Amino acid sequence: MLEVITVDNPEKWDEIVRSMQGYDFYHLAAYHRLDQSGKPLLFYFHNETAACAFPVIQRNISETVYKDITSVYGYSGPLSGNKNLPIEDIRLFHEELKRYFDANHIITAFSRLHPLMDNQSLLLGNLGEIKDLNLTVGIDLNLPETQQRKQYSRSLKNRINYLKKQGVTIVKASNKKEIDAFIEIYKENMDRVNAAGIYYFPADYFYKFLEEIDSCILLAAYQNQWISGSLCTFCNGIMQAHLNATKNDFLYLSPLKLVLNQARIEGIAKGMNCLHLGGGRSGADDSLFVFKSRFSDNRFMFKVWMYIHNIEVYNNILSKKYKGNVPEIDFFPLYRA
Repeated sequence: MLEVITVDNPEKWDEIVRSMQGYDFYHLAAYHRLDQSGKPLLFYFHNETAACAFPVIQRNISETVYKDITSVYGYSGPLSGNKNLPIEDIRLFHEELKRYFDANHIITAFSRLHPLMDNQSLLLGNLGEIKDLNLTVGIDLNLPETQQRKQYSRSLKNRINYLKKQGVTIVKASNKKEIDAFIEIYKENMDRVNAAGIYYFPADYFYKFLEEIDSCILLAAYQNQWISGSLCTFCNGIMQAHLNATKNDFLYLSPLKLVLNQARIEGIAKGMNCLHLGGGRSGADDSLFVFKSRFSDNRFMFKVWMYIHNIEVYNNILSKKYKGNVPEIDFFPLYRA
């Protein structure tokens, strides 16, 4: 049986998510309510022997009667009520999804998967394609703190000590002025890296985020200025350094290293099991991944799921959009490139 829950019923949505084996804030109704790209839905498959919960965003495809499925920004993917779901139940889950897709004119589905949840590939295996994208980094907060810091690279330890000696301090944002300071730094950061539009959020997004999701903003102060920060979340033992940013004029200091060190300390105090720092922008060799890799030896694989449900309609839309000259680029679904 497949139930489809909307965010108009957040209590039921979250009750289902929290009944699964593992979850993160990316799966909760509050985070999906912040998404403005389409209609948030929770697919809830259950029978006598199994249960699955799969949060998605359903979007209209412009100038057509068709729709597609995607995931929220971040790490989402399906969840399971059983650690090892029987193969037959996975097949039934897939059949229910395909029936929904048929009935609602869904032609493609895409989801980012959660690097810390290793059974998601099993839940979506044999339905479309699962692709390894890049490695991410996480700090095991269950280790003794001395062991955590032992994994820091020498250059990271030196920079943290240097920042402290220079008088850089870390505070938790506690008022609108401090939240707005982070928003300004974040926007400047996105401008600098020429980020796509999906990475820009209105100010109201941040206010609602902090109100509805267990989270905080850590800010670095230096010479009476806010110079760097991180929006961190806490959920079900997982701490995420969700959004990070540094002012252009202070990149030379690399103050985010001190911010994330303090995030680790906050995570320990909150009883988290892992601080997940995420990965790079384009792969394991880029500067962002190298920066994060200096904090820990722990690596996780970030994967995405891609499924074309109606190949005929998919190809027709591509042909119409690109007038027969479909580009050969790595983007899915290609009609949204």
